Order: sequence, then structure tokens, then C-alpha cells
Amino acid sequence: MAVVSASVDAFLVAATTIVVSTALFLRRQPALFTLHNALTAVVVFNTLSMLYTIIVLWPPNIFQRLRIPLNTPSESIRASLLQHARLPPDTPLPKPLDALLTRLSSFDMRTLYVRFGQTVIQDCEHCTTSDDYLVFTLPRIALGYVKEAVVAGAITIRGSGRERWRAWAVALIAGAFIAESYWITTAPIALPNDGRDVFMWHDNLWLIRHLFFLVLPILVHSLPRTAPKQDPIPLLAAARMQLQQTQPQLMNARFVHAAIEREPTLRAAAAEWWERQHVEGEWAREDEHVRRAADKLGRGIQAGVDGPAGRLYEKTQTAMSMIFNSLGLRLPKS
Repeated sequence: MAVVSASVDAFLVAATTIVVSTALFLRRQPALFTLHNALTAVVVFNTLSMLYTIIVLWPPNIFQRLRIPLNTPSESIRASLLQHARLPPDTPLPKPLDALLTRLSSFDMRTLYVRFGQTVIQDCEHCTTSDDYLVFTLPRIALGYVKEAVVAGAITIRGSGRERWRAWAVALIAGAFIAESYWITTAPIALPNDGRDVFMWHDNLWLIRHLFFLVLPILVHSLPRTAPKQDPIPLLAAARMQLQQTQPQLMNARFVHAAIEREPTLRAAAAEWWERQHVEGEWAREDEHVRRAADKLGRGIQAGVDGPAGRLYEKTQTAMSMIFNSLGLRLPKS
């Protein structure tokens, strides 16, 4: 048994499920007040709004509501409405509904009813042709797509990590609007002889549109995010500080080298260390397996005596030349 109505009860169940799931998800986040959580709230609000529209605010359709053929005479429709509402047969109908039944006395108007829906036929009092109804209904449809574009822009704002998806989302929205406008304008209206099982173009396009509005923000918000761009100023400041600390050390290196050469003990220890490094390096460079592995990795170590020099050897020679030149020294020949 429905508490309020079947549609409202269904929406309340769906909304409660979504809100509780979102609250549990946000509760597990390390920080609550973040941009990502705010955008998640926007997507949830849009989801609830679209679900409410689809479940509760379904467009009226007297033929589907009363389950009568599309070619039912207006007087029979009037009698069915009064019977459905449990009112006496002579009860006057509301003025908009009475005006709608008057218009539906025309067969051409019933085809427009299928194309544009009951609300447009009922609300546009000055409309008489298909073009009039088209001009009346397209701005309403366009407004819905504009709202969806605003939602898509909100969830792809700067800092969201999904800025690159904004153009795609807006293009998809614009394409959907063009496609719906095309179908509303050119869709063929097929009316069976018995007037039953008519494909209601307006109602079905309305449902597809709102399902699109429901799914698109969720899809865009679920797409992978781009890593935020780092501000180069802190990195440049750190590099400058490191260079300032390194420059005096490089300047002092030439004096340390000269001091080592003047002290016999230090000179002998340095010569011994460099000789040991030279021997160990020769062992590694002469090993055939090491050479092949270095070549496969693009780190060739051959000196280029019997062939082209390896990439790592060339880069090392270039780097050492720059260091020795900055110290005012000459790189010894290998």
C-alpha cells in the first residue's frame, strides 16, 4: 500500500538509498570539505533532481492514463475523464482541459499531440500550426540542455582534474539537442487504424533526454582525473637554493685538488683510490655480458675505439668536460 503515492514512494526509496550511500562514502574520505566532495554533492543533487522529474513529474498523457485509443472521440474522452475522477457526467471540466479536448477534435491536432505532447498542446493557446508548436517547445527543451551544460561545466571546473572532458561533455550535450530537435521535427507519426499502441514521440524523447541528463554528470565525474599541475615557482626556488649551495663547493674544489697534490700522504691516498676505481671500472667495461645489457638499455659504455661510442659514454664525457671546464681544469684523456 502506498504511503503517499506509488511514484513518490519510489522516489523516496531511491533518494534515501543514494543519500545514505553518499554519506557513507564521504565519511570515509580523509578530508570532508574538499573540492572533489563538493563536486560529488553537485552530481548527487543533479541525480536526485532527475530522478524526481522522471518518477514523479512524468508528462501528462490522457490517452495512456485512461488507456484509450488515440482516435477516441473528444466526447468519449470527456466521459472517461469524469468517470475516472468519479464525478457526475454533467460536471464541467477545468478550462485548460476543456480547451484541450476541443482542439483534439481535429485529427491533425492529434498527430501534433504525439509529436509535441499534451503540455505543449494545452498551454500554447495561440499555436495553430506545427511550426508554431515547434517554436513554442524548442526553447523549453533548449533550457534543459543549457542547465545540463552548466552542471557539466561545474563538475569540470579548474582544479577538478577533469578539465579536459569539458569540451567533450558540452559537445555531447549540443549533439543530443540537435538530434532531439531533428527527431521532433521530422519523425514520422504512424497511427494504426484502431488507434492503439501509438509510439508517443514526445514522451519517449522526454524520457531519453532526462535519462541522458541523469547519466552524463555521473559518467563525467567518474572519468579519470588528470594530475594537478605543480606550480613551478617553488621548484625553481628550490633549484636556485641548491645551486647557490653548490657553487661555493665547486669553486673550492680546485683549491682542494691543489692542496691534495701538495701533501704526499693525501696525494698517494688519492692516487690509490683512483687506481682502484680504474681497475674496477675496467673489469665491468671488459665484461661482455655487461656490455650487451648496457646496449639493450640504451646505456652503451664502449669508448668508441673499435666502433661507435656508447650513449652513456658520450653523455659522461660531455658532463665531465663541463665540470672540469667550470673548475678551470682540463679533462685528462682516457
